[in-house]
Amino acid sequence: MWVCIGHSHAQALALAAALNGVALDTINFWLSGEPWLRDEAETRLRPDLAQRIAQGRLVLSVLGGSAHTVLGQVEHPRPFDFVLPSEPDLPVDARRELVPAEAVRAKLTEMAMEFLQNLPVLLRYATGPVIQMEPPPPVADADRIAPHVPWGFFPGQPRVIAPKWLRYKLWRMHSEVIATVCARHGIGYSRVPAGARDAEGFLDPHYDADGSHANGSYGALVLDALRRAA
Repeated sequence: MWVCIGHSHAQALALAAALNGVALDTINFWLSGEPWLRDEAETRLRPDLAQRIAQGRLVLSVLGGSAHTVLGQVEHPRPFDFVLPSEPDLPVDARRELVPAEAVRAKLTEMAMEFLQNLPVLLRYATGPVIQMEPPPPVADADRIAPHVPWGFFPGQPRVIAPKWLRYKLWRMHSEVIATVCARHGIGYSRVPAGARDAEGFLDPHYDADGSHANGSYGALVLDALRRAA
């Protein structure tokens, strides 16, 4: 049996496992209640969840994974753009406020570490490998996103979806931040399956659930790639 643990991106894997008869124990923190026990000495996983982790032959982590959408899915009050150092030829809109890439990276790191700081905790309980899953890329079409945005969480911001290339670059940089943390702790990092992306690198609409998350068909691609790599 495999175990999937983390936040909302777990849903795509859970759906895929149910439809394809894969033994996957899914621990979705939004449904399980507070998972962490913290004191001055350390952070621990709740005992019932720790027991489930220990039973997994493989642990798939989807801790966090949404910092890029929180930061830049909705248009900022001061529209910005940046040059992504790892892909400097991607489009940049010079009409927007250009900010240093390292400032963007620092903000994404700050947001992501709220969740990624707990990755090493999983290693203490896992009896098999721990693999962090790369978040799915953004979908290009803003019309697929807008109906699902919880606009109340973005007070003072225009009810407008940010440009697609800004959203893409934020996703790429967020993925780089996650990969760096994983490498630091010796945790595997599973990239988005190539077949899930369109010609420009965005999420193929066939694998989109709600503009922010992938669907069960995407989850099936991920699980199949993991099975073949095992």
